[in-house]
Amino acid sequence: MRLGIVGAGAMGTWFARFGKEKGWDVSITDIDTRRAKKVSRDLGIEHADTSEEVATNADIVLVAVPIAVTPNVMEEVAGYMRSGSLLMDVASAKAEVIDEMGKLSEELEVVSLHPLFGPGAKSVRGRIFISIPVRPGKIYHKFKRLLESLGAEVVEMTADEHDHLMATTQCMAHFILMAYISALRSTKNVEMAKKLQTPFSSALFRLAEAFLATNPDVHGELQIHNKYASIARSAVLEACRSLSLAFDAGDAKVLRKIFEDASKIVGKAEAKSAYKKLYEEDEG
Repeated sequence: MRLGIVGAGAMGTWFARFGKEKGWDVSITDIDTRRAKKVSRDLGIEHADTSEEVATNADIVLVAVPIAVTPNVMEEVAGYMRSGSLLMDVASAKAEVIDEMGKLSEELEVVSLHPLFGPGAKSVRGRIFISIPVRPGKIYHKFKRLLESLGAEVVEMTADEHDHLMATTQCMAHFILMAYISALRSTKNVEMAKKLQTPFSSALFRLAEAFLATNPDVHGELQIHNKYASIARSAVLEACRSLSLAFDAGDAKVLRKIFEDASKIVGKAEAKSAYKKLYEEDEG
């Protein structure tokens, strides 16, 4: 299998390593030539100066570039690919990408992929890939079977279903973390608060620390390019406003209704299990 990768960022590098470990012939290119050359040296794979060079002989071409430029890069790369090969992307917002995919040559397999994990993952076992199979074929099905044989789960859906889901699982969750991190900057006693934490605050702080190790540009792009992100943010802001007004009015009972409704979604047994696990991890 010959894998060509356009984009030597974190996820492009992750897929390059994945292909190398599977014994594939891997080549990589990037607008930042020095970065692509470093990845090629570190992994022992081929470096290419242009997208054309990467795409011409590849069985699979993976586009791993910022969301904003993914459609244009895919259009360019598709023109270099041979008939029957597979073109994929790993953008976190799909509407614009899928629109472009529909315009590409019918001689190509085209599939939009979204790994629900970051480059810190050591393997695909237990990991989830969302797939939007626009025009799948033999190579895609072979690639899908490989992922599943390695213990990954491949969930197929439409672009609109993907973006709706990611508005909650990514945009909303990330927005809450962004707000928490931003609010911490205005807190005068952060160092003392870090020392005297409860299990809940400690878990949240560790999550924020991990979030800070990721790429802020990627998170910002996702908030802008997912058309449902603003709805998710509005839901968070409205929830915060309603809670604040209730507490300002001396109404603490509002939480009872929230807990009751949320317990029906989460499950009381699951909530108790999560509470137990929190303390087990805290006492470590």
